[in-house]
Amino acid sequence: MHRWAWCLVILLLMPAGCGYRPVGSEPVPPGGKEPPTLAVPLFRNRSTEVNLEALFANALTETLAQSRTWRLTPREENADLVLEGEVTSVEYASVAFFDIDQSLVRRVTIRVDLTLKQRGSGKVLWKEREVLTDDYPVEQRNYLIGEQTKAMGIRRSAHTLARRVLEKLLLVL
Repeated sequence: MHRWAWCLVILLLMPAGCGYRPVGSEPVPPGGKEPPTLAVPLFRNRSTEVNLEALFANALTETLAQSRTWRLTPREENADLVLEGEVTSVEYASVAFFDIDQSLVRRVTIRVDLTLKQRGSGKVLWKEREVLTDDYPVEQRNYLIGEQTKAMGIRRSAHTLARRVLEKLLLVL
């Protein structure tokens, strides 16, 4: 019975001390002013590469959620600020060769336009064009592995963009 009592005490104390909270549930900072709410809608995609809309928006949302400078909201109509993005192009080029006609390493170059607006007034607070590059190895004998390394390069680019945007927004807001 004594052991069960200790287990119960430990279980009751754990949630209070862990420090984890749902995104957006942080207490109001000292001074009483709540941070602005920010929405990151799906990106527009003018490239021929599919599924970049959600990939880039999700990478931004995950990275921005780590900052207490703003509160994230999934709905634009509930936001003070809206961060819009558009993938304008995706290009691939070989950068290292095994032979004259065999690539060892390819480079993906992604161009993204970003705009931070006040939702109510539509005023543009910040506008930026980012060019992201990432190199990935090419697998000559297995097409699926080559596609996986290409997808990893694109994901790394999305997370690089998210870190850059976080740094720039912290300067703007």
